Amino acid sequence: MPETDLTLLRTLLISRDVLPCERKRYLALWHVQLGATTREIEQWKVMSADRVSRTVRLYREGGLDALLERVHPGGRSRISPQIASAIQAEIKKDQQVWDSASLMAYVQEAHGITIRRTALRVQLKHMGLSWQRTRYVVAGQADPQEKADFEDTLDVLKKGL
Repeated sequence: MPETDLTLLRTLLISRDVLPCERKRYLALWHVQLGATTREIEQWKVMSADRVSRTVRLYREGGLDALLERVHPGGRSRISPQIASAIQAEIKKDQQVWDSASLMAYVQEAHGITIRRTALRVQLKHMGLSWQRTRYVVAGQADPQEKADFEDTLDVLKKGL
């Protein structure tokens, strides 16, 4: 290992900006440079022997940059922007209350895509929407005559007559 990499490795080991997973890789590499075997490093519970070997191999292939944590983007969504806008338009029509099962069924029927509830929830979040609980709301004002009759009945029941 070149002296510059050893100095940089020492700096990275004490840096606060290093992710814990990266710090473990740097520590394992440091121990290897000091002459420790992979089994010894495994016994010290730094990381497993196969991970130490992988870390050393990555370092030899790409230097310290190869030990950085990479972004894991995940899979691509099956819902295209056109389908997303169609879903959003259907939800905003306000003709029904959408729950996860009915929205999954709509996506399957209208677009031929099978998608799980959690994936659908993530897509809705990307669209700026979220699941909300439904509540019962009184449709309008009660008839004043019926309201007066109910209050009269209620007073009679309270008095016990």
